[in-house]
Amino acid sequence: MQTPHLVSILVIDEIPLISVGLQEVFRSIHPSIRVEYTDSVFKALSSREYENRIFHLVILGSDEERYSNSLLLHATELKKRFPGSLIMVYTDQYDPELIAKTVERSINACVHKHEPADEIRKAYIHLSAGEPYISSIFDTLYYSYRLNK
Repeated sequence: MQTPHLVSILVIDEIPLISVGLQEVFRSIHPSIRVEYTDSVFKALSSREYENRIFHLVILGSDEERYSNSLLLHATELKKRFPGSLIMVYTDQYDPELIAKTVERSINACVHKHEPADEIRKAYIHLSAGEPYISSIFDTLYYSYRLNK
């Protein structure tokens, strides 16, 4: 297997087990992928620990308490803090605005937390190829939303 392009990944999620699960998924893609974890966007943006660090992919987890406006703001700030990083929103909440931003490429991927691990693998492959990715559930919901608009 060829060495992956996205080898350094930062997972930001309030639930530590999310990063453990994602690490296993990424290890199944390639053992050289390095996954780091922090429990808050604030830490990722302000901690000296992350100064001058390079992450190829930043996975921004969310829950029902966060709304798309704050996620979009966080994504923008993370791109400034980690120039060149791709941003994946990993959420269980459907928001057509987040999907639209993925289509527009403000966010690079949007994956539903309750889909199988294969969706993360697909997102990784698309992102490695420079393509945006929207997981199946979100893509179906967004297509229906646009039809009804």
